Amino acid sequence: MVLTGQDLGGLTLSPGVYFFATSAQLTGTLTLDNLGDPLAEFVFQIGTTLTTASNSSVVTINGGALPGSTVFWQVGSSATLGTNTAFEGHILALTSITLTTGATILDGSALARNGAVTLDSNTIINAVPEPATLTLALLGGALLGVPAVTRRCRGRRACRGNLLASRIKN
Repeated sequence: MVLTGQDLGGLTLSPGVYFFATSAQLTGTLTLDNLGDPLAEFVFQIGTTLTTASNSSVVTINGGALPGSTVFWQVGSSATLGTNTAFEGHILALTSITLTTGATILDGSALARNGAVTLDSNTIINAVPEPATLTLALLGGALLGVPAVTRRCRGRRACRGNLLASRIKN
């Protein structure tokens, strides 16, 4: 769905892919309604910048235990989260990401490809384990004789490649 020119504040969105040809702005609260599906995915593709006003928030409702873990923000240049913004999801920016004082990310991450991620008294809670921890958990499970951990992935496309890429393609 194309949202170019609309402020995200005050909207309630259902799972899907949302597109901004240029910049995206959040002033106030954006509500993401999982519609009872704990695996519901939200993908925001933003042509240039993502900016949130101070005290803005992204809130996920009617979902699972890890609300922001299936929310992805693909940003064409830079992202700036305003003071005391409460954000959810993974920000993937080409250039840079700035979290101003008190901004938080729940069940997500801030990843910049070509520049810096600048933090100032921030909290980022990432419920998705980084690859080394996941590898150790799987290896440890196999060594301890927990076959369900290793069998579960056999034959599944998502286990053979990049999980994020396969989820976005589907």
